[in-house]
Amino acid sequence: MRLIFLLIILFFSKQIVFAQVEEHQVSYTTASKDTLRVDRSNQPIAKKAYDYKLDSSLFSVLRFENDSLVLYKLRLSYMFGNLVPETKTQLYQLLHSKNQVDTSRVMVIHYQDTLRAISYFPEKSKTVYAKDSMSHRHIANHQAFINQHKNCLKKNKRGRRNNVYHFFGYNEGHPAAFDKILWKKDHLGLVDQIYRDSYDRFNTIILHPDGTFVGYNYNDDTGKIYQDLIKGKRWELYKADFEKRVKALDAM
Repeated sequence: MRLIFLLIILFFSKQIVFAQVEEHQVSYTTASKDTLRVDRSNQPIAKKAYDYKLDSSLFSVLRFENDSLVLYKLRLSYMFGNLVPETKTQLYQLLHSKNQVDTSRVMVIHYQDTLRAISYFPEKSKTVYAKDSMSHRHIANHQAFINQHKNCLKKNKRGRRNNVYHFFGYNEGHPAAFDKILWKKDHLGLVDQIYRDSYDRFNTIILHPDGTFVGYNYNDDTGKIYQDLIKGKRWELYKADFEKRVKALDAM
């Protein structure tokens, strides 16, 4: 049975749509399609248990779709980990030599797959709504994009024992340095390879000098847990609570 659902997910991920969304944002076009929900181990899950997990802060959802079926797969919203010594040595040496990263301090890495060329950005920031008007996305102009990065650096600078870095996988032509903002190339794709679950990379990583880390999918870092983790506070407490809650939810 497990193999069957793995094959289903592989089929969807290679041929159809791959997006991280809230289920209530699905457009009217999915109304006539069958729906399948699976947990993070790819096993079918009842809607009540699915909704309960999704309502917690521990899970988000990946959505796959074809002509006849919509598949929702739960994934962890954040993840604690610890680099094995060999991986830690290789990564830290690369970060230090290629990106001038100070690995003796807490590293906060914000990662984007593609650094867009300046010409890509619209003249004015705008909001784009889906056809069903139930979901939307914000598209920033270039100045707003730069201001977001400045605010990020300013917010994470005040008396903290960490450095913030903005990484990218591919550059479409944007200057690597612009208005005192620096972007760093993920050489060999190591950051992308290491800090991910089985489907996608986390877009924010808090990495400590000893190799302990947490990855999550929010860039604004407004939640108290993330502020504490960036400061290195209550790490073991949050980690233990996370593992306890995940274990309880997985037992449903």
